[in-house]
Amino acid sequence: MNWLESNAYAQWILTSATGWPLMLSIHAFGLAIILGVTFALNLRLLGWYRTLPYSSLHSLMGIAWIGIVLNIFSGLSVFLTRPASYLQSNPFIFKIVCIVIGIVILAKTRKMLRLDAANWDASGTVPALAKQLAWASLAFWILAVIAGRLIAYLDIS
Repeated sequence: MNWLESNAYAQWILTSATGWPLMLSIHAFGLAIILGVTFALNLRLLGWYRTLPYSSLHSLMGIAWIGIVLNIFSGLSVFLTRPASYLQSNPFIFKIVCIVIGIVILAKTRKMLRLDAANWDASGTVPALAKQLAWASLAFWILAVIAGRLIAYLDIS
């Protein structure tokens, strides 16, 4: 793992005045996008914001993927600075598992919306599976955020 930590990019992140703050800022911005979109989506699927048509949610979800790309880039960039330490961190491993599950749920929800949102708008009902995915999505994204904060507060040196 030393070769990852010692590459010029990882060293720039660690030693420059801008590398670390820039990556953390990108990560926070990406997270805000992901959470904003997924929470709006999931709350709508759970019956909130009834004036928002289900069919409009599919196009909104594309914005969440921008946040995911930003977080993958910035997260991998930070990971490169101390990969061995991160891989030994239980909160980090838990966070990654929650993120992967959250992304899978987001992809499944997006597919359901693409195929069925017009029917949901017409009938005014959402299938139980969509509601279950919404609850699961909320739970996994919340857990990912909590685990991410624990990484920052626990010594992973």
